[in-house]
Amino acid sequence: MWKILTGAISGIFTGWVDLKKAKYKAEESRYLAAQKAESDWDTKALDQAQYSWKDELITLVIFAPLVVAWFDKERAMAWVQFVTELPVWYQVIIAGIVCASFGLRWFFKNKFANGFKA
Repeated sequence: MWKILTGAISGIFTGWVDLKKAKYKAEESRYLAAQKAESDWDTKALDQAQYSWKDELITLVIFAPLVVAWFDKERAMAWVQFVTELPVWYQVIIAGIVCASFGLRWFFKNKFANGFKA
């Protein structure tokens, strides 16, 4: 009698453990597939960037205040202040363009996951 009862309980527990294992393996597979798809997308974007001039333009615009600061610190700080005073939605668009252009979608995605803080 005990053998039948313990066998039944053991079978239920084993089935539950197997179900949990299958669930976690499926979640892992889905997560790995999503990570690979994102990585492939970023790699393709970087490969396509070699035929584009927009990355160079964005780089020049981003680093312009640093170059200007060598010659005229007040003008550089005025530019930084101007960008700082832009609405948050516009700053998010700028960050999205930069991240997409340089294959940094993961950075942009994590910024929103943790609450966007410029």
